[in-house]
Amino acid sequence: MFSNIIKVAFRNLYRNFGYTFINVLGLAIGLACSILILLYVNNELTYDKFHEKAERTYRIGVRGQMPGNELNQAVTASPMMEALRSDYPEVEHITRVAKYGGWLCRTGDRIFQETAENFKFADSTFFDVFNFELLRGDPKSVLQAPRSLVMSERYANKYFGNEDPIGKTLRIEQDTNFYTVTGLMKNVPVNSHFHFEMLGSMCTIGESRSTNWLNHNYYTYVVLREGADVEQFTVGLNEMVIKYVGPMIEQFIGITLEGFTEAGNSFGYFTQPLLDIHLHSNLQEEIEPNGNPFYVYIFLIIAFLILIIACINFMNLATARATTRSREVGIRKVVGSRRSLLITQFLTESVFLSLIAMAIGIVLVYLLLPGYRNMIRLDLDFNILENSLTIPGLILFAVFVGILSGSYPAFVLASYKPVSVFKPEVNAGSSKSLLRSILVVLQFSMAIVILMGTFFVNRQLSFMQNKDLGFEKNNVLVIHRSDALKEKIDAFKQDLKQNANILEVANSRHIPSMSGWNNVHWLEGMDLSNTILLMTTYVSHGYGDVLNLELQEGRFHSREMSTDTFGIVINQAAVKSLGLEDPLNTRFIEPGETPEDTRYFPIIGVVKDFHYESMHEDIKPMAIHFMPGNWEGYIMVRMGGGNIPATVDFVQQTWDEFNTDFPFEYSWLDDEYGKLFEPEKRTGQILSVFSILAIFISCLGLFGLISYSTSQRTKEIGIRKTMGASILVVVRLLSKETVSLLAIASVVSFPAYFVVKGWLQNFAFHVQFNVGLYLVILFGISLFVLLIAILTVSYQTYKAAAANPAESLRVE
Repeated sequence: MFSNIIKVAFRNLYRNFGYTFINVLGLAIGLACSILILLYVNNELTYDKFHEKAERTYRIGVRGQMPGNELNQAVTASPMMEALRSDYPEVEHITRVAKYGGWLCRTGDRIFQETAENFKFADSTFFDVFNFELLRGDPKSVLQAPRSLVMSERYANKYFGNEDPIGKTLRIEQDTNFYTVTGLMKNVPVNSHFHFEMLGSMCTIGESRSTNWLNHNYYTYVVLREGADVEQFTVGLNEMVIKYVGPMIEQFIGITLEGFTEAGNSFGYFTQPLLDIHLHSNLQEEIEPNGNPFYVYIFLIIAFLILIIACINFMNLATARATTRSREVGIRKVVGSRRSLLITQFLTESVFLSLIAMAIGIVLVYLLLPGYRNMIRLDLDFNILENSLTIPGLILFAVFVGILSGSYPAFVLASYKPVSVFKPEVNAGSSKSLLRSILVVLQFSMAIVILMGTFFVNRQLSFMQNKDLGFEKNNVLVIHRSDALKEKIDAFKQDLKQNANILEVANSRHIPSMSGWNNVHWLEGMDLSNTILLMTTYVSHGYGDVLNLELQEGRFHSREMSTDTFGIVINQAAVKSLGLEDPLNTRFIEPGETPEDTRYFPIIGVVKDFHYESMHEDIKPMAIHFMPGNWEGYIMVRMGGGNIPATVDFVQQTWDEFNTDFPFEYSWLDDEYGKLFEPEKRTGQILSVFSILAIFISCLGLFGLISYSTSQRTKEIGIRKTMGASILVVVRLLSKETVSLLAIASVVSFPAYFVVKGWLQNFAFHVQFNVGLYLVILFGISLFVLLIAILTVSYQTYKAAAANPAESLRVE
């Protein structure tokens, strides 16, 4: 019997090829879109889950409050590791990870510049905490000896080709020593909250043995023992504040911990579950930029909406076809078919269609995946053979979609009575028409919601790209690793300025787009317990001119003023936060052990606020110090409107004359700043693509629906034309319902206002947004969707309206 059901299902689908094609295409695109989005969502939701002890692993952070700023850091002090090991028996394993600037690595005559993102340091206990897969080497000992190095497969191939890397050496120029490769590791998975290609032994770094509890540079991870109470452990961490941090505060600034807290300051430690870091952590000094759960939920909703849109297509077309199959149902019932058998028949057709759509959808996923990877900038993989559960899962999902989409049409068709279906005026019934109308409204309201989201994401992106930042980011070349020039940096800058197209050159510890250090400051005349936390960077002469910063009062550091080496420029936010009435007659101090050792730092200028960080953040109080010497950092070159490529070549030639070891590595300041809103760029691109596909799927279903609608009204159209109705009148008649349904859809989609409003609240600076503006944009987008819908149905309506009335009236 089942084979007969399959044959009949196949015959019906083949006979109605147009219907089958539209249904399969719409469902296949919907399934492919959903799978692609879910690949991204799954990647985001599975960060760090590949570690065996992930559920018991926590990162320790620092939280505090000081005038001018809050302290919320992902890093802790070096001596914490030993304190945790000796004072907290509930800790099973502990390790630290650190990143220090960039590294020049030499093997033979080949030199590579490695960033802190690629080259990190870790304790010998690293592989006790994390389960990154070691292919060669003992996890207990690979990082035990100084200057040991674990490499990824990718970098082993980069440095040594097909040779065995174990035992090979790299010379690290800053260290002037050789590092030995002791371990080979699989490439770090995409869904890890931090990545690296090379991992050096922490014991190599002298600072890792520091006893300073106020210098935070290390990411500290602990694995708690089975059954340990994390809340109790977290509370207990503050014993370290009393035992270790308090005495150090007293040593450095001469006040007790009690006096420090009574002055309104606070300091403490907290724990973060490893599995929460990627989506639920936005701390200062994050090891890498993290994800945003809001975007994950949005993409999950979009995947769901697109799938529902495709399923609605299926249901609408199937219920619309119910009229044409009513006599088939009547005959089957007359010859003895049970209702359950009819339902099985129609559900089989539905599931069969869904399975075909799934197969085509999977092919589409493979075809679209390379472009999708480039768009979202993630190396996602889709391999249905990798996991034995993938294929059964996809089949079950297709069956579920088929049953979900086909259940209502199946029950509608099976409910027809043999007596009524042979009457010539039988139709699908007003209740079925009402349901189809409701589904069309839902379908297009979902498409409008996706379009609204796309519009506002791109509008906010445009706002961030075009807003006055308070500095000029265009035509500024950024050279990485200014410290490579050592004492020759001033001569290098002077040589660059010989080029007529180079207007100014300056070096700095940080550049706009990077967070500066959060350093403690004290104002002269105030109690030392009144510590002030300011975002801090260090710069050379010419910094203000390179960025075209605007002064509110005072000046920037000047070559003519020798005392400016101690001068500080602050921003307006700092003036406001500190309540300074006369900032240029105010000094910061650095207390010494005796009054004679105290150093003074006069405020020499106030710069107008500029966006140093992302627009997600308010502009923070900031202190710009003069850089004593040449620290690791960046050189910024302000160029004019001349020949930019030739100027870049000149800069590179000059660099090569001054430095033969470090490769010339540069970027543009506008690109660096643009990285701050990469998530919004990615979201805008994804929404744009999938909103187009959502509209396409909706219109595909509308085209099929209007085709059946016009075929059912053939006689009516013929009679109206015989009575004198023009083609325009008939087209208007057939399109009227579509216009009405889309008008209702635009009203139904209004609640998206609250989603957009919630998203914009993530930004300290965002586009203007209110109900009135939203309604205007909603009206415009609804008109756009209406125009597309009318264009979709115009061919069928015009074809029906232009048909010969005599032919129309001949239709049974």
